[in-house]
Amino acid sequence: MSEPGIPKGRPRHWLEYISTAFAVVISLISLWVAIETERANRQMVAASSWPMLQVGSSSVDDKGNSVILFRVTNAGVGPAKVRSFELFYKKKPMTGAVQLIKTCCKPDFDRSAPQEEDRKDFFITGGVPGNVIRAGETDTFMQMGLGTSNEAVWRALNTARNNDITYRICYCSVFDECWLNTVKGRNQLDPAPVDKCPVPKVPYVE
Repeated sequence: MSEPGIPKGRPRHWLEYISTAFAVVISLISLWVAIETERANRQMVAASSWPMLQVGSSSVDDKGNSVILFRVTNAGVGPAKVRSFELFYKKKPMTGAVQLIKTCCKPDFDRSAPQEEDRKDFFITGGVPGNVIRAGETDTFMQMGLGTSNEAVWRALNTARNNDITYRICYCSVFDECWLNTVKGRNQLDPAPVDKCPVPKVPYVE
């Protein structure tokens, strides 16, 4: 029995509005949670496949021998597809290892010249672009061993690698998220994200 002065159906009318508003709020909250969950899942997947390429060099190999090594190492947790690679000597781009040696160290350098019988003065090169470097893997793109026949050029290259050689490398994850890393010193922790790897004017080939 209704109370006097209160129209029939009014309580039900407002309850319906409140119920509808509550349902809308719940739906919006559920949608927001779903979006944030999807975003978090996407970030987790990206983080679990994140590559981090670092370029460096040394003058001693793993066995303690005097060998100059130029290497690209993937310090990340996912594979890296190397799209482009550049090497600069005193800010001038080099097309490959032989041009670098001729420019920095020995103008008449000839990699086909006779080497020592024990091969201590070996010179080995390789390419970088187009390679896939797995997490924890190292790709060596130049090696020069120290021998009696190449001591002068070896020491000149060792000086150059410490003072005058810089790099630029662009690589992508398996999801085609890409980064451009300009290597001028030891700080290689902040590569710049890019939509697409640029095509170098003078790519380093081998």
